[in-house]
Amino acid sequence: MIEYIKKIKSLFLENIKSEKIFFNIPINTNKINNFLELKNIPDRSNFLWKGNWDNKKKLLENYRKYSPRYNSVFQIYRENINFRQCEEYIIKANLINEGKNSGRGKTIKELDDYFLSLDTLKESLEKFGYKSQTELNNVSKKNDEIGVAIGKNWDVIKLQDKFGGTHRFALCKILNIKEITVSIKAMHISLFEKKELKMILSENNEDEIKYFCKKKLFKNLG
Repeated sequence: MIEYIKKIKSLFLENIKSEKIFFNIPINTNKINNFLELKNIPDRSNFLWKGNWDNKKKLLENYRKYSPRYNSVFQIYRENINFRQCEEYIIKANLINEGKNSGRGKTIKELDDYFLSLDTLKESLEKFGYKSQTELNNVSKKNDEIGVAIGKNWDVIKLQDKFGGTHRFALCKILNIKEITVSIKAMHISLFEKKELKMILSENNEDEIKYFCKKKLFKNLG
């Protein structure tokens, strides 16, 4: 009977899909002091993460060693390295020359254009501060914000690349921008009481679940 209940509970948890439940909130940049490597992310498709994944977080000050994207922004805008000599550009250029998908264009010209566009992004951040995709009327990219997860101690943890906003986050740190928008991709399951989990699992309205999680998050972030 116990095993049956565990299986049913596991089935329900798998149905809390992150792509349907995750939400965006404004936050102080200094709330993010740690990051989590991709290899330690439990299940990017699920919104409720179990286990001790957040114990494996690393200090944000070491993020440059793990993320060519993050490191390259600092190389370009803090160390004044030509963008063609930064870590990410070299990696992407090699992929293009090998006929592989670079994620930043299919040609060197497209790769150059992308890195040149970072200048425009930097100028916009300097002039207007961080603007969410909604504020920028980017309807097709409304969920493309800085990806984070919430650990069991209510700590806001930056997710290593591929979750959105790494370049923007790096620029905000360099420019000392205090207010940003993050996308809550997952929350530790231990943050919710049993009755709350029951409500979440039985609720069919995704907006209601988002509202509840957002309200609980704001209450505990301080």
